[in-house]
Amino acid sequence: MKKHLFPLICLCMLIAVKASASSGFPADTVVKLKPEVKQIIEKVIKASGTFSIDEVSDLYAPNAVVADEQPPFSWNGQLAGVQWINSVEKAVKDFKIKDFKVDLQRIKTFQQTDEIVYLVAPVEYTGTVNGEHFEEQGAFSFVLRVVSGKWLIKSQAWVPRNGM
Repeated sequence: MKKHLFPLICLCMLIAVKASASSGFPADTVVKLKPEVKQIIEKVIKASGTFSIDEVSDLYAPNAVVADEQPPFSWNGQLAGVQWINSVEKAVKDFKIKDFKVDLQRIKTFQQTDEIVYLVAPVEYTGTVNGEHFEEQGAFSFVLRVVSGKWLIKSQAWVPRNGM
């Protein structure tokens, strides 16, 4: 019986050591979303509801990529955010959406180190079209990087809820 206890004790010790050493995140991952990153996301989402290109003009990296469901579906470069906001405004006008509003919901999914972050931002757009309630739920995935000491958006992609 003593022969069987030693391997069992070793296995339990190995499991305990592995569990205490691993939090489920890589060692350099920051567990709480940095406030400066959250502020950037809030600015971008708010600007998409107010069409304020000034708010986003300096938030995108020189090689940024933005993808959304409005034509031309993707924008590249430092002005990608400005071009995207313009396309959102055009879509709202084309579809004659009134009382257009945006609601950023709680960000629960993210991975972040000191220099890069990936996050998913759930969002709901609402308004009225021809007197009928309009609602679109979905999420933006963002990648932000520190560029010259400043957090900038590297990529942004929208996925509507019905696409998930």
